[in-house]
Amino acid sequence: IPLGFLFIWYIQTPNQVLLHDYQVTRIMTFLEPSKYSSTTAYQQDNSVMAIGSGKLYGKGLNNNTIADVTVSDTGFVSEQQTDFIFSVAGEELGFVGTVTIIVFLLFIVIDCILIGRKAKDLSGRLICCGMAALIGFQSIFNIFVATGLMPNTGIPLPFVSYGLTSLLTLYMGIGFVLNVGLQPK
Repeated sequence: IPLGFLFIWYIQTPNQVLLHDYQVTRIMTFLEPSKYSSTTAYQQDNSVMAIGSGKLYGKGLNNNTIADVTVSDTGFVSEQQTDFIFSVAGEELGFVGTVTIIVFLLFIVIDCILIGRKAKDLSGRLICCGMAALIGFQSIFNIFVATGLMPNTGIPLPFVSYGLTSLLTLYMGIGFVLNVGLQPK
């Protein structure tokens, strides 16, 4: 804890060489969101508000009524299809939909671990555990950013966020995991 306080004090000093200015702004935005609410915390604040407005069952997919205008209609969360896709899911699908997304991602992680336990060699186990860790950590970080529990990091939600590179590499990794699962013991 004292090292954390020293770190926060150091990054606020002028001419420090450890972090760039935009990195300091991200950390300070996370620590003092009310001070930066009109600038760098705007997107994250709107993301939390969008998730909360979904309530239990959400406003519905592509619902275009005036009473149920969503964050994807208004653009309050810019580029919501990438890093803040969880806020759109929270608003349109509600708590039930977001829990379903989390459970599906958890099933994928558990399945990767189970396949890794049955692998015939160490390299197969490492591939499976690596993919489980990648999907698990990316999911946790993205959800924490969308709900305001972490500073904005730019990590996509696996298999949900828009982004061809992320999706392609995740599909390739799952293909490797399935290949490990097909190998006889």
